[in-house]
Amino acid sequence: MFSERRCMRSRHFSVWLALAAIAMVVFVPAPARAETPVARVTLYEVNEALRLKRANHDDTSELKRRLAQASLLGMDVVAVGPTSVFITGAFVKADASSDVDLATGRGPVRGTIQLLTDIDPTRNSLDTLLVTGELKIRGELDLTTAAVTATAPITGRWRAEYSPERGTYRGIFLIPFNMGGTYYYQNPADALPGFVCKGQVDDFGPWGKFCQVHSTEFVLGIPLTKALLLFTK
Repeated sequence: MFSERRCMRSRHFSVWLALAAIAMVVFVPAPARAETPVARVTLYEVNEALRLKRANHDDTSELKRRLAQASLLGMDVVAVGPTSVFITGAFVKADASSDVDLATGRGPVRGTIQLLTDIDPTRNSLDTLLVTGELKIRGELDLTTAAVTATAPITGRWRAEYSPERGTYRGIFLIPFNMGGTYYYQNPADALPGFVCKGQVDDFGPWGKFCQVHSTEFVLGIPLTKALLLFTK
């Protein structure tokens, strides 16, 4: 009897240990994986085709979704640390689509980013840019702050084509606004670490510091929306 009770206690103890181990696996959080920055990329939105989708065909007043196709260009890629995809000084081209729910101000975004190298640096021309890398991106665009702070955050994941490299990214769109006859962006240094203002920084006291849109950040006299992206892996 004693031996049987001891055996039963042993079995109960073993079961308790097993349940405790399962509980630890389920409830003890795994340490977060540190993400290492690999590149800072600046792009400018040079084209956007916008469509507003109604809630249904019979309702002519309520708009449901904001659908956009955008093209962006840039010549400011800064590689951080050793990486085979991003090359400092590379040109960059992006084509992306977004589908934002107008009720929430948020929605998915997806697209392709091409990294390009100028094979003839003796002249400035778009016809000498060679594709050296390509990324696929997915994420979410947040337009809830656009009208208030002239910014729109974006976050998501990226993966390189023809390479195992992949990771996450976060960024922000800086929307130009007119103040006193001068166009400004929110200060990039306040938005993401490592990004700096290209134009003059003006201090407006309690309202903060704003970055003047530089003369090279206009096309046909129109100030361009600027995208700052920080890639990590």
